[in-house]
Amino acid sequence: MEYKFKSELLNELNKRHYIYQMTNASATDELFCGKEPIVFYIGYDPTAKSLHVGHLLWIKLVKKLQDAGHRPIVLCGGATGKIGDPTWKETQRKMLSYDAILDNIKSINNKLSTLIDFDVEHGAIPVNNDDWLSKLKYIDFLRDFGVLFSVNKMLAMDSVSARLERQQHLSFLEFNYMILQAYDFLHLFETYNCVLQIGGQDQWSNMTHGVDLVRRKTSKEVFGLSIPLLLNSDGKKMGKTESGTVWLDENLLSPFDFWQYWRNVDDRDVIQLMEIFTDLPLDEIAKYVAFIGTSKINDAKIVLADSITSFVHPSADLNAIHQSASEGVHSDAIEVVKLSASMALDKVLKEVGLAESATQAKRLIEGGGVRVDNVPTDKYDTLIDKDCLISVGKKKFRKITF
Repeated sequence: MEYKFKSELLNELNKRHYIYQMTNASATDELFCGKEPIVFYIGYDPTAKSLHVGHLLWIKLVKKLQDAGHRPIVLCGGATGKIGDPTWKETQRKMLSYDAILDNIKSINNKLSTLIDFDVEHGAIPVNNDDWLSKLKYIDFLRDFGVLFSVNKMLAMDSVSARLERQQHLSFLEFNYMILQAYDFLHLFETYNCVLQIGGQDQWSNMTHGVDLVRRKTSKEVFGLSIPLLLNSDGKKMGKTESGTVWLDENLLSPFDFWQYWRNVDDRDVIQLMEIFTDLPLDEIAKYVAFIGTSKINDAKIVLADSITSFVHPSADLNAIHQSASEGVHSDAIEVVKLSASMALDKVLKEVGLAESATQAKRLIEGGGVRVDNVPTDKYDTLIDKDCLISVGKKKFRKITF
C-alpha cells in the first residue's frame, strides 16, 4: 500500500508488507497515533485441526501489534465455521459436525497460546462467535438487520460475482456468511470497544460490511485493515508442497520438515519473506539482496528458516536440525511407516526396522544414538503417540504417522 503514515508502527508494518488495504487510512493513522491501546480482532474458521503457513502472516501481525501495547481479540468461527464463506473455490466447503469444530478449535487455540500472549493482564481475548450467533432469533434478526444489507452490494462481491459469472452453485447458506461476519464486528465493538478488524485481502468485502453495519447501528466509525495473501514469486499461494499442507502444529508436520520448507523457498522470495517473518532491521535484510543469484543466498535462507521455526516451534533444536540437513536428510526420501497404535520407543524401533530386536533397540537408545524429531533421547520407554521423525545414527530414518 502506497501511503506515508504519521504512525511509526504503521510505517514499519507497511514496509514489511503487512498492509494491503484500509477503509480509512488517514483516520486509522490517527487512531494509531493516539495514546490509548487499540482493541482489534481477527478471526479464523476452524476447518482443520491446525492453522497453516497461510495464517502465519496474521499471527505475526497480531504479535507485533500486541508487543506495541494493543490488545487483540482472536475469534474462532464456531458458528460461521458451520456455514463456510463463499470462496473462490468451485464448491461449497465441506460441512463439519459441531463436535469436530470444537475439537479443531481446542487444537488450534492450544497452538496459538504458544505464539500469542493470552495470559498477561491485557492479553489476547479468545472468543467463539457461536456464543452469540447461536442465540439470535431468526425473525428478530431479519427485522433488526436485514434492512441494513444491500443485496446489490453483496452480489457485487468479487468472490460471489465470480461464482455467479461461472454459473456455479452458490447456496443461500454461504450467502449469509457475510451478514454474520458483519454482526461479529458489531458485537465485539459493543462488548469490547473493538474498533479495528484485520483480515486477509480475500475478506475485504466481508470486512467493509462490518464497518458499514457498525456505522449504521451506532453512528460510530470503526476500521478495517486487510493483509495481503502470502504468495510466492510465481503468484501462487504459499503453504503447499508436493507432500501436502505446511501445518503449524508439530503433530501434523515435524519442526524439521517445517524448517526444510523455508530453507527451500525460491531465491526470489527470500528477501520479502525475511522482511515479513524475521525481526531483523530492514537495512540489515537489504544486505542480503546482493546474495540473490549466488550460493550465498542459502545463508539468508537459513536465517529465514531459523527465525520462523524458532517462532512457531520455540522448543525445536535448531542445531540438530542443521546437522540433519547437512547430512543430506530430505523428508521426501525418508521411508514413511504408519502405526495403528501408540507404543514405546524401543518397540517402535523394532517395528519399523531400525533395530533387529528389542534388546538392540534399548542398547541404541541408552547409548544416545536415537533422536525423535531431531531431539536425542536415552529413555527406551518414551511413548510415541504422534507423527514424528525417528533417526538412528546419521543415516537411518523413519517418518512415523498414525
